[in-house]
Amino acid sequence: MHIFADSFTKMTLSNGNLRITLTQNGPDNQILEVGTLIVPANRAGHFVSSLTNSLKQLDEQIKAQAEAKDQITQ
Repeated sequence: MHIFADSFTKMTLSNGNLRITLTQNGPDNQILEVGTLIVPANRAGHFVSSLTNSLKQLDEQIKAQAEAKDQITQ
């Protein structure tokens, strides 16, 4: 299953699970709830660290591609 999310509105801890309500920007800037990401609370720290590291690597790749493109156009 794939869910596109622009943001999230709330985070709660319930029954040992972290629940993150995912949202999208709808028509007329209306916020639409599109799903809930549920992560076991005892794994949430590892999950966030892994996500952070992956996003840093992706950011580095994007910057490298932009620099390579700039060098080609010069």
